[in-house]
Amino acid sequence: MSLEELQRYYYQNFVPAYADAVASLGDKPVQLLVEQENTLAHIMAHLAQDGDNIHNIQRALAHLERATLDCYKIIWVVYKEKLEYFIKLDNSNLALAFNSHENEVIKKIQKIDRLAKEARELESVNIGKNSTLALQKYMEVVALEKALLDQVDLKKAHSYNRFKFIYLLKDQVVGIVVGLLVGLLTNYLWERFF
Repeated sequence: MSLEELQRYYYQNFVPAYADAVASLGDKPVQLLVEQENTLAHIMAHLAQDGDNIHNIQRALAHLERATLDCYKIIWVVYKEKLEYFIKLDNSNLALAFNSHENEVIKKIQKIDRLAKEARELESVNIGKNSTLALQKYMEVVALEKALLDQVDLKKAHSYNRFKFIYLLKDQVVGIVVGLLVGLLTNYLWERFF
């Protein structure tokens, strides 16, 4: 591992992941900043030794890989929350929120959940070791989530939610009116016959 290879990893892998994580979260998580600081400390130690110690470059890469993995985990969670907004527990929005057939959406969600579980298992098995396989799996999960989010039709979803609210409101108003009429009729009959 050379400093140039570390630099290439930084620009090709970490920077895009970090930019997406910060953009989707709207904040810079402390753990990512700590990993960047640790990366920088190892690079500086490497440079202080005139580039003779490859160990510090390997340690810097390990911190950078961890930060990249954390970025994708953040994006995964943010996208998952966005998808959950359009997929209610009863799946009532499913058919109207996406520009895909309902069965396709369900299959994609199941695949995302399966891959996310595999990514978490790979991560836990490889703690302190190579995180490349888990990172690749999280990248796949995020790509699938993004593709599904791109199929969301916000106008249809909001129209459906508005329709549900109006329907619920009408249903409640009818119930209140019927309740009032029954109460008045009962009161009238009570006064008339008792």
